[in-house]
Amino acid sequence: MHIVILGGGPGGYSAAFEAARLGAQVTLIEQERLGGTCLNWGCIPTKTILRSAHIVADTRQAAEFGLNAAVASVDVPALRARKERVVDELVGQIESSAKRLKVSVVTGAGRLVAPHTVAVEMADGATQTIEGDVVILATGSAVFKLPNIDHEMEGVWTSDEAVSLSEIPKDLVIIGGGVIGLEFACAYAAFGSKVTVVELMEQVLPGNDRRVVKQTQSALEDMGVEFHLGDAVEKVERVDGRMHSTLRSGNVLDSEIVMSAVGRIPNSAGLGYPEAGIQMDRAAVKVDEYFRTNLEGVYAIGDLIGGMMLAHVAEEEGIIAARNAVAEFHSVGATPHLETVRYDCIPACVYTFPNVAVVGSSRDSAKESGMNAVQAVAKFAANGKALGEGESEGFVQMVAEKGTGRIIGCQIVGPHAVEIIHEIAVAMAHDITVKQLAETVHAHPTVSEVIKFAAIDAAGKCGL
Repeated sequence: MHIVILGGGPGGYSAAFEAARLGAQVTLIEQERLGGTCLNWGCIPTKTILRSAHIVADTRQAAEFGLNAAVASVDVPALRARKERVVDELVGQIESSAKRLKVSVVTGAGRLVAPHTVAVEMADGATQTIEGDVVILATGSAVFKLPNIDHEMEGVWTSDEAVSLSEIPKDLVIIGGGVIGLEFACAYAAFGSKVTVVELMEQVLPGNDRRVVKQTQSALEDMGVEFHLGDAVEKVERVDGRMHSTLRSGNVLDSEIVMSAVGRIPNSAGLGYPEAGIQMDRAAVKVDEYFRTNLEGVYAIGDLIGGMMLAHVAEEEGIIAARNAVAEFHSVGATPHLETVRYDCIPACVYTFPNVAVVGSSRDSAKESGMNAVQAVAKFAANGKALGEGESEGFVQMVAEKGTGRIIGCQIVGPHAVEIIHEIAVAMAHDITVKQLAETVHAHPTVSEVIKFAAIDAAGKCGL
């Protein structure tokens, strides 16, 4: 069995490695370096930059810990070099895994020319045609560019320029108060930039719980970030070497750099998908719950199919798609066992200071769907470790179904939120109730203790 995978990001290489482990011959096609957006221009470089930013922020608070220390200054070339070392190390690990698993990696621009055929334009201009029994499409997403802004203009950034670390601007206007915008606002504010965020909606992190939004915005405001909510940038001009952003409200923001951080769209343009007969939902490829397109033997995963545009989601989808493809190919007339992904148990994280991590539903969204939900909150201010480390800001908010006590969601704002949210995700995946969780979590005096307190409170509100 030969599986051809178009796209070498987290979804693509995860699918390739799982298929190889299952005994398939695998060809993985990637236009640039393995790792895709996540490893090369997204998650990994951003988190590396944020780690440096956190150290700078810590030095500003040294006096609170009884320490005399100068505020760390930013060495931009050294910061950029470290970021590139981290990226290179991880890309190298992916390349080594591909060799070990005997995955054939083809570097070039791939395009679907028939349901099971991909044409690859190589760097030298030659074209290689690759056919497979199964094709998995994993071409990810691209930066969405606002049509009213000239992204070629000097002084206009997207996340690609922001992670390149060419400079630390004196002042920076970020268009978009979602995950990308807030993470970069946090990093550049820590580095000393005067940051202003403009968000079209009336709140940052649109779609998130109100308590989460309020706490996160307040923390960023404490770092000096200013917000213009319910407003939009209608025009960006370069005047005398400075950027002038005219807002719908009439305000004009003056800055050295304007960064567009309004999200990403599925990367499907010019890749031959509609021409090959694949059904689309605007820019996204349509799939069923098993990641099958309408064409037999053709699957799609990751950002390309829309939904939760997160690297770890793409990885899970890639693994499941590979298993399903192998199972269907070898079923020989029998009904294969196919797997799906439980999206309600997959966390989403924002690496601001403090972290934000959410999984499942908020109480409001649960009630909107007709569920009788209760909510319990425990604050980090009552946790010894959080107080001792000077990270007492934030809370754990547990959401459960009244009566049964079934966990249906959790929102965490606070220290290590992105690392402890998995405790809730695992509990939800195994249908553990808040009462069982309260009896299971014995993590004192770590920050997980706050989860226990929230679970105890939720169990009481559920009548357990």
